[in-house]
Amino acid sequence: MAEKRKEDGFNVSFLDVMACGLGAVLLILILVKFSANTSIPSDEVERLKQELNASASQASQLQKSIDEVNDKIAMETDSAEELKRKIEELKIQQDAVSRALADKKAVVANLEQSIAAAAPKQSDDLVKIDGAGEEQYLLGLKVEGEQIGILLDMSASMTDEKLIDIIKRKVGSDQKKTQGPKWLRTKRIAKWLIARLPKTAKVSLVAFNDSSQVLGLRPVNSAKVQASVQALVKDIDTLIPHNGTNLMQGLKAIKKAMPQMTDLYVVTDGLPTMLDDGSGFRTSRNCKPLPSAKTISGECRMSVFMHTLNHTIPKGVRTNIVLLPLEGEPHAPAAYWNWADLTGGLMISPAGSWP
Repeated sequence: MAEKRKEDGFNVSFLDVMACGLGAVLLILILVKFSANTSIPSDEVERLKQELNASASQASQLQKSIDEVNDKIAMETDSAEELKRKIEELKIQQDAVSRALADKKAVVANLEQSIAAAAPKQSDDLVKIDGAGEEQYLLGLKVEGEQIGILLDMSASMTDEKLIDIIKRKVGSDQKKTQGPKWLRTKRIAKWLIARLPKTAKVSLVAFNDSSQVLGLRPVNSAKVQASVQALVKDIDTLIPHNGTNLMQGLKAIKKAMPQMTDLYVVTDGLPTMLDDGSGFRTSRNCKPLPSAKTISGECRMSVFMHTLNHTIPKGVRTNIVLLPLEGEPHAPAAYWNWADLTGGLMISPAGSWP
């Protein structure tokens, strides 16, 4: 009896393992090929492209912003350097201006000292008055001439500058009128003129409002006679400003007091409001001098002024005007300037601190 062959269990198991391994390799190859042949959806690709483009655009914008910031920084740096340079230049100019100003101040100080040394001493004045000093001569107003007339306005408007204040003083007591700031200044101006009369001069002083009054011991006074000069000053202190302004009355009085007058000094604040009776002025419905009318316009005052000059202006007399401020009187400066210029005189509207 033939012997049976034994089965080798190892060989069968090895084949199974090999078969399984081969199957796994084939499966892997199939899966890899499937994955390689499978395409990415087009929507996903488009989305990725858009995101890539957006990122690129954002990066470009960021780079542009960075470049702009860098440019601004460079410009600011340049501006700062330019400002520093300009500041240095301005400092140099300021130093130069300061030195020039100091030099000019030194020149002015020397001039003031020279003027003070050259001007007459206060003790040379005929009377003593309160004032700022000899710089008053810088106004250009000099008291000169052989036959000098002084015409002093003492109407109600000479008490103050503003109309409301003038009205208040007009209805007040005489003491209130005489304490008006403009009237106190008016008296100082009159005394200033008297104090600077030439020693060889003759003088007549007339105060006027709606009438006229010759001041002093006599119509014509000698500047050499101290008693006559002091009498003029004393009479000025007794005046009370009131009523309207009749320049014609004042001019007639000064011409009568000093027929040979060579120089005239007028202290006033505006155009006249009144005329003498029978002056020949042709009135109209729009222009009637006071007191015929309650009020008078600026144009009418100008007409009254021109009529006064045409009929009573002193012939051949150099006329100087000291015009004080008055509210609502725009025509007066030009009118009085023309009068003074016509005669070769001077019209001044001095600062409030003078004299």
